[in-house]
Amino acid sequence: MYDSIRYLVVDDDELDRLAVLNETSKYPFLQRIAVCSNAGEAMEYIDRFRPDIVFSDIEMPGTNGLEMMRSLYGKIPAPVFITSHPEYALESFDLEIFDYLLKPLSSERFERCMTRIQDFFRLRKMVSDIDNQGEEAGYIMVKQGYERYRLHHTDILYLEAMKDYTKIITRSGQHILVLEALSSMIRQLPGDKFMRTHRSYAVNLEHIDAVAHNRITIMGQEIPVGKSFKNAVSNWHC
Repeated sequence: MYDSIRYLVVDDDELDRLAVLNETSKYPFLQRIAVCSNAGEAMEYIDRFRPDIVFSDIEMPGTNGLEMMRSLYGKIPAPVFITSHPEYALESFDLEIFDYLLKPLSSERFERCMTRIQDFFRLRKMVSDIDNQGEEAGYIMVKQGYERYRLHHTDILYLEAMKDYTKIITRSGQHILVLEALSSMIRQLPGDKFMRTHRSYAVNLEHIDAVAHNRITIMGQEIPVGKSFKNAVSNWHC
């Protein structure tokens, strides 16, 4: 079973916010992160706490719900619009919004949404368990946007940190951008095959072609070696 599912509510209307909270209070597995009155405030909480669900109005002063979800594309597992405007449904489909609920919010419709969300997170848990098995079997599962990739350890050349993301470079030339910190990605890879050489880089040891004082070469690509990592690289090279 999945753990509690964390959610955030954003709506500029206080009564509508209360209506959503009245419904969410009926589901013990939901854990509230924040209740916001505008998109700017909501995005600060989202960046900090990464909720699983965002229940959002669309028409709000300043940044509207569509603009907010567009900027957050791929970062929220289950974004849900709760709005008085059915005309935005098609545009929401392009943003892969999980569900689209119309105001006034009905308990029956919200319950159907919750049933889908529970099924969705059960499936995510099952996939996560399979991923963990995959690590032992010589591969990892990674996600770029809404697409998932199975990468064998031997196919990964190196990894590069890019703020909140990690870019994975493969032997076939793929550049896969994963919303996960480099430190977290390294923990998912076997320590006897991968080594961090810099605060922003980790490499697959079996693909190293050359080692110099401050750099490693892999298939013509030079990877920097940071001061803090030189001893580890030297010990391996010896």
